[in-house]
Amino acid sequence: MDFMRIISLSLLFFIFFSCNKKNDDKNDNSENIAVNNDPQIFSPQNTNKIEMVHSIEYYKNKIIEYQDDYYGGFNNISMEITDLMNISLITELDNFIQDSLTFLVCWFNQKGYQYILYSFDADQRITKHHYCGAFVTFENYKILMEKLSGNILEFGGVSIGDFNNDGNNEIALYSFYKNIGDIFCVYGFNSAENELEELCLVPVFINYYNPFPSAEYIGNEFRILEVVDDEYMELAWNNYLWNIDRGKYIKQ
Repeated sequence: MDFMRIISLSLLFFIFFSCNKKNDDKNDNSENIAVNNDPQIFSPQNTNKIEMVHSIEYYKNKIIEYQDDYYGGFNNISMEITDLMNISLITELDNFIQDSLTFLVCWFNQKGYQYILYSFDADQRITKHHYCGAFVTFENYKILMEKLSGNILEFGGVSIGDFNNDGNNEIALYSFYKNIGDIFCVYGFNSAENELEELCLVPVFINYYNPFPSAEYIGNEFRILEVVDDEYMELAWNNYLWNIDRGKYIKQ
């Protein structure tokens, strides 16, 4: 009888130990999955983020002063918009330029919008600016933005978001290049070169009289109505997929 009791107790102990080990293994795996799915693992941590210490009006006035001192107005801007310009929009851009307080400014006059980035240092002084492009407004132009995700700005054809899922924000916009025409462009910031970088630039068709979206965001790629041949106005819907190795959107 004692012998059978010992065997029974041994079996119970073995079963109990095995169940506990399986539960521990399961818990370990669950913890690993939770950690691996944590988006912060893949997001660059800007530990030296510079905070706004003044009102937005302070930065707006500093940008106006800088613009006047640096350019003498807008006489040297590539689009040569020399009429009086006003700031229609100023918005802070998080997770765009590391270790910098960054604002995207939309300047406006009768000819359209211009987009310029301004970066401030810890002393709240402008260190650099980056020209992003220009957009000529037309009736119902906001329809162009209907199939883009992200934070679509109130003025112009601009959206801000992490389109390539790398943890940093990018700027997607419609713009006009003198030697190309209308384009759809996605900008990111190259920290190594300390420069704005074109991640995608495609000549795009815009129907000014009956506008519709010429670019659509479909999860890590853009579907764009591309001008394939400008002379014969040949158009094609092409998909541009983010390529992490090349750091660009590549036509599929």
